[in-house]
Amino acid sequence: MELSSLKKEYQLVTQDHIDKFIELSHINPSLVLVEEYWITSDKTLGNRCAYFEAYHQAEEYAYLLAANRAALNTDNKKPFMIKLNGRETTVDGHLNDFFEGKFTI
Repeated sequence: MELSSLKKEYQLVTQDHIDKFIELSHINPSLVLVEEYWITSDKTLGNRCAYFEAYHQAEEYAYLLAANRAALNTDNKKPFMIKLNGRETTVDGHLNDFFEGKFTI
């Protein structure tokens, strides 16, 4: 898939996750959203999201995801990103660099 198409898909999926999170947070304001995005070996976008009622559980899950991604990505050829409530975690999986063309696979 072309870089511009991947970036557009990422933006659409991210917006969809945030929209659903906003709707659900009206029902349960304590919800925490964890999002994971990655580029697969065949250059497509993978993603998943999960909701938690406690921030510490969401944070623990996010860092487990990051550790798993980092272990699968020892050659740094599969960029990824983990977000908590729409904000990036401190784990740099180079996905933004990939979208900006600074990182190639």
